[in-house]
Amino acid sequence: MTVIRHEGQLQVTCDACPLTYRRTYAEEDFKILVEEIKAEGWKIERQGAEWRHTCSDCAKWAAGRLI
Repeated sequence: MTVIRHEGQLQVTCDACPLTYRRTYAEEDFKILVEEIKAEGWKIERQGAEWRHTCSDCAKWAAGRLI
């Protein structure tokens, strides 16, 4: 799981690199968090029982679009 919960706040980290999304969100704003990271190019995929979060740079790399 790459959603970090701390004192009622949520933050997302990339599963492919050490990048952490710059903003934190209240737990009740989870849907807003998902909308905003997707708008910035992050990819969210379910793999078995786990969710995988990939930052926009790693998602581009995986798609073969980075030189």
